[in-house]
Amino acid sequence: MSIQPWITCLQSGILIRHLETRYPEQASKVDLQRVMGAAESFHEIQDARAFLTDTSNWIPHSVFRELVKSCEMATGQKDFTYQAALAYYETVKTQSPTLIETIAILLNDVESVFRSVGDWASAYTNYLQLQSFVCPDEAQTLHILSRYIPPVDPGLGNMNLVQGNIEGIAKLDPSVETAACEEAYSQMRLEALVNEFGDAYAITSKNDRITVTRQSTGEVVLAGRAITLVPELVPVKEDRTPVPQPRDEQLIARIEPQNRLAVWTVGDTSRAPKDLSSNPESLCIAIRIERGGILSAGSLSTTIKTGAIYSAPYTHYRLRWTNRPPLANNAAAAAGGSQLLTDRRAFAHRLFAHLKNLQATHRHMLTMFLRNVELAQENIQLKQELSAQQETGGIIGKSAPLQDLLSLIRTIAPSDTTVLVTGETGTGKELAARLIHQLSRRKDRRFVAVNCGALPETLLESELFGHEKGSFTGAIAQKKGKFELAEGGTLFLDEIGDISLAVQVKLLRVLQEREFQRVGGTSDLKANIRLIAATNRDLLAMMEQNQFRQDLFYRLNVIQLYVPALRERPEDIAELAKHFVQQFAEKIGKSIAGLTPDALQLCLAYKWPGNIRELENVMERAVTMALEGKKWITPDLLPPNLRATTESAPSLDLAELVDRVDWSALLKTLETRGSLTGLLNYLEWTITRRAVAEYGGNKSRAAKVLGRTYRWLRKLETEMTHRESPPSNLDSHS
Repeated sequence: MSIQPWITCLQSGILIRHLETRYPEQASKVDLQRVMGAAESFHEIQDARAFLTDTSNWIPHSVFRELVKSCEMATGQKDFTYQAALAYYETVKTQSPTLIETIAILLNDVESVFRSVGDWASAYTNYLQLQSFVCPDEAQTLHILSRYIPPVDPGLGNMNLVQGNIEGIAKLDPSVETAACEEAYSQMRLEALVNEFGDAYAITSKNDRITVTRQSTGEVVLAGRAITLVPELVPVKEDRTPVPQPRDEQLIARIEPQNRLAVWTVGDTSRAPKDLSSNPESLCIAIRIERGGILSAGSLSTTIKTGAIYSAPYTHYRLRWTNRPPLANNAAAAAGGSQLLTDRRAFAHRLFAHLKNLQATHRHMLTMFLRNVELAQENIQLKQELSAQQETGGIIGKSAPLQDLLSLIRTIAPSDTTVLVTGETGTGKELAARLIHQLSRRKDRRFVAVNCGALPETLLESELFGHEKGSFTGAIAQKKGKFELAEGGTLFLDEIGDISLAVQVKLLRVLQEREFQRVGGTSDLKANIRLIAATNRDLLAMMEQNQFRQDLFYRLNVIQLYVPALRERPEDIAELAKHFVQQFAEKIGKSIAGLTPDALQLCLAYKWPGNIRELENVMERAVTMALEGKKWITPDLLPPNLRATTESAPSLDLAELVDRVDWSALLKTLETRGSLTGLLNYLEWTITRRAVAEYGGNKSRAAKVLGRTYRWLRKLETEMTHRESPPSNLDSHS
């Protein structure tokens, strides 16, 4: 049986308030926001302290475990949780108790209180089982069995907290003078206890002997041996008040006929019932400490007593208490502090107050439910709006290059084929990737985008593949990577040309095998995603320079999607500019209709090296700078570099261009190049250089536009560079 473990914030509040009261200076050093980060999505809670001290809240056990660890480290006390629990129940006597504590005070009898201990466990956690029993021949003694359900592996803080709660609850009975809870044996694994002190100790086992040694000196600190626990049928006292009995799966020890309980005990198998000893499963192995000692690391330490037993199936506590003398008890009942115990109307008021709180909690839950309904309706509406935009995915324009792009996207979207989106920076490569996702069969699952160029290699690997707890410094909890988060959906890797060769190797394995491992992990995880990569770099040139793996390139480049630069689709500039002006005007509350003809002409004449992103920024600046009441964007609101744009030479036929060149200049060039063939080669080279410059140094794209291959361009570049002096600066564009 395995569950998602949760614990009420009543318990976390106990720890935090004790820390603040007893150790105020150390409390300021405990980062509760970091503690919340031990569970995914809980780090988004703004006020961590308020959340962790609100008794109506619940937190994952991973958060609670991190809180226990932080409190122990801050105070230097390994028994911090035990002391915190005792301190809490002392305050209950003078402050408002919770509903559970009110019931304990009302029952006013230790045995009666602990008869319902199983209910108490379920009120605090969903991973702890408790069961109690009383032996007829033992006065003022009560036995409590405690079992943690997987996947929770209890630590010392867990065990101490239960022990402190048991003693504290017992002392709520005003007739009790002292209460002491001790372990007969513990469910806590000895390995888990040793591991709480980091790498300071090593634990070894040989045959049935277990030894714990200090790493630095080799000194033996603890010694123990494996022992056998056998079930013993213990007579138990019958409960005088009939109450509903828990189901068998809720019981830790099985109830046998004649009010007997099968409880594990240390001894030889001859003491076990015959029908049980014949069954090998009726025996279990635990570890008994034969030589006690102290485990320590830094300021933290704990004493392991000789005779202590660990790694049992559950923990067996014995609670023993002493009562106050009758006279003292009567005096206490007459004191002012006992009014809450004797005045039934006060109890009724307290119970009604808790009922009101419970109703408030129900109202809060109902509010959250209604809000979820509203969100679901909003989600449906947004999906409908998104569906209406799916044809273009927010991509604006009617130019031929853009329509060709949209047509190709509609063709490839339904498949799961890997796509490589190329194009200059700012052209809208991510919009194209999102449109592919929206038109695909994976549209109902997540689209997860990662900017590979924004993260260093170490962080990128963790971001993509996730990591296990402790895999590196700062990895305080397991984290899912983007490949897991995009399960069933689309993963978009932007700036793929910026990833290191080491990460390229791991990415190649995912594409080949469709599986990966988290950083520090050993298990293979399946990658059910569609991959879309994008780059503004020339991957062919990078391959030639051994900066990008050839095998990875061909895995990515199944279908290449080129997003045209803005200067290649000037027909769309007017529509895009108007869209951005209206968008930013609405955002800041201005009434601006668009651009004046002069301003638009400047935009049409400009080359837009930053593409759509630059156009968007220019329009945002213009709208922001426009005075209130101004209806149009005028040239003075555009940046200086754009206003300085000069008209390019008029478009001419090649024959007209030759006719305009002075004949003497042509003869001189012909003489320099040696022949007409040399002149034509030089013209070819000049046009090629211009194409490379126009496409931002992307030689692959320039060669494609010229109707040539990348290899042809590189060959021409080599030949012409050797002929020219000084060498050509074409590589400056690479």
